[in-house]
Amino acid sequence: MESHGEPGKIQCSDATKNLLDVIGGFVFVERGHVEIKGKGPMKTFWIVAKE
Repeated sequence: MESHGEPGKIQCSDATKNLLDVIGGFVFVERGHVEIKGKGPMKTFWIVAKE
């Protein structure tokens, strides 16, 4: 996933977002599906802020 990232931004998978939602305190923006080598398309998000 790192090869699909952008400088200065934090990208995470749907699974990571779900875990962070349990903890709370983060704001996400859906990036959409990214083709991940060996895994296929994965739904990803940008972590844009802490609440």
